[in-house]
Amino acid sequence: MTDEDVAPEQGELAITRTGDRLRLAREAAGLSLADVATRTRITQRHLAAIEKSDFSELPGRTYVTGFARAYARAVDLPEAEIGAAVRRELEEDAYGSRPLYEAYEPTDPARLPTARLTWTLVIVTLLLASAYGVWRFLSVEPDEALIAAQNRDADASEAPQNDAAAAPATKAGAAAIAANAPVVLTGLSEVWIGFDDAQGKTENWRTLDAGETYQVPPDYIEKFTLRTSIPQALKVTVGGRDVGAIGAADTLVKNVSLKPADLVARAEGNGSTGAAAPATTPAARAQPKG
Repeated sequence: MTDEDVAPEQGELAITRTGDRLRLAREAAGLSLADVATRTRITQRHLAAIEKSDFSELPGRTYVTGFARAYARAVDLPEAEIGAAVRRELEEDAYGSRPLYEAYEPTDPARLPTARLTWTLVIVTLLLASAYGVWRFLSVEPDEALIAAQNRDADASEAPQNDAAAAPATKAGAAAIAANAPVVLTGLSEVWIGFDDAQGKTENWRTLDAGETYQVPPDYIEKFTLRTSIPQALKVTVGGRDVGAIGAADTLVKNVSLKPADLVARAEGNGSTGAAAPATTPAARAQPKG
C-alpha cells in the first residue's frame, strides 16, 4: 500500500470525531467559542476541550455527554445523535487504553509467563474491568439521569428545610432589604449549580470556576430556586451581604429561595456577619429560627 492510498483515509478519519463536527458547525454558523459559551453557559476552555475530543480536560466524564448535547443545541446539530457519538468515543477510548497482551505459544516453554506475571495480568485485568464498570455507571448526562438521581436522594441528604424558612422574613433586617437587591453567586472552587422550577425540575444549570461570579437574573429570582451538590464551594451574597453557608459540606441542597428577603432571613438564621466561609471548611446546616 502506497502513501497516497493511506493519506486520504487518514484525512477522512481526522474529521470524524464529534468535536470536529461541532467545531465545523460552529464555524459554518459564524460563531466564536465565546458566542457558544454565552448560549450554553459552559466555559470556553471546556468547549475547546470538547472540540478537540480531549475529554480528560473536563471536570468529570459525567459531564461529557451533557456538555456535548448542549453544544449541539447551540449550533443546530441533532443533540441525540451527538450524545450517542460521544458515548461511542468514550467507549472506544476506554477500550484503546487497555494493555495489549503478547500471545504465548504453549509449545515453547521458554516463552511461558511466570506465575508472578500471570497473577499480575489477572489483577490488572480485574482492576480495568472494575474501573470500566464504574465509568459506565457514571457516564450519563448531568442534565438528565444525574439530576434525576440527585432528586431521588435529596430527601435523605439535603439540609433541613421547612415552610417557615421559605416564607418572606418579617424581621427588621429582612424587611429593610430592597426587593430588587442583586443576588450574586461566586465560586470558591469549581462548583456545579442548577436552577429548579416550581415542580422541582432543573431547567437551567452551569459550572462556576474558582473566583467566577454570576449575578442571578431577576426572572430567575422569581421563577427558580437554587440547588448545588458542593455548598461549601459556593458563596451567595444579596446586596453585597454574605448569607453564609447554604448547606452542609458535600451535601446536595435544593429549594434555596433566591428572593432577597428570604436570603437575608437565611443569613440571620445562620448568624452571618458578612464574612465568607472557607471553601475547605464543612458548612454548618442552616436551622430555622424558633
